[in-house]
This record gives sequence, C-alpha cells and structure tokens, in this order.
Amino acid sequence: MADNAALKLMKKANTKSFPFKDGEVEIRTLTLNQVNAFAQSAKEMDDLDDLEKNRDALARVLRSGVVGLEDVTDEDLDESPLSSLKELSDLVLEFNGLSAVEDTSGGSGNG
Repeated sequence: MADNAALKLMKKANTKSFPFKDGEVEIRTLTLNQVNAFAQSAKEMDDLDDLEKNRDALARVLRSGVVGLEDVTDEDLDESPLSSLKELSDLVLEFNGLSAVEDTSGGSGNG
C-alpha cells in the first residue's frame, strides 16, 4: 500500500503559466483518466467538418486543463474565437504530453 504522503504528492496537480494573447493562462496537469479522455478528444478534433463534436471536445479540454475555466459556459465558449479555443486546448494537450496532430501532409506515407 502506498504511503499517504507519497500518494498525496503523486496526486498533486502541477500548474504552469503560459503566455496567451495579451496575458497569461495557467494550465494544470491532468489525471490519467483525463488524459485518456483527451486522447479521444484530440482524435475527435481532427475532424474539422463536425463543428459540434469539435466544440464539445474543446470544451472538455479547456474546462479540465485551464485554471479558471472549470465553470465556463457553452455560451461563453460559443462567443470566443475558434482559433483562441484551439490554441488553448493545444497548450493543455502539449503540457500534458499529448500533442495535437502535426502531420499536415495528408499523405498515407506510401508513394
């Protein structure tokens, strides 16, 4: 059984400030369960044709990963530029060891 002090330290979420627009945002580390959920969200965000699914995935990432956005409403998100939402979600994913898809070649690798 894990020592309570060790377990407490292990479960402690770290945060880090990142520059964003004209200010800073604080991004937090995610739990293993959240990372697994966001891995699925990242796959969903690849399909830019489905804006509703994309918005839901972005909302999940932002609410869990950005300090201060835990209670942000769908209306607030809908009134925000998509580029800002995507930039913030990319910060959360990258800080937590997940990366947004960077391969823009569109090729299958077979030539």
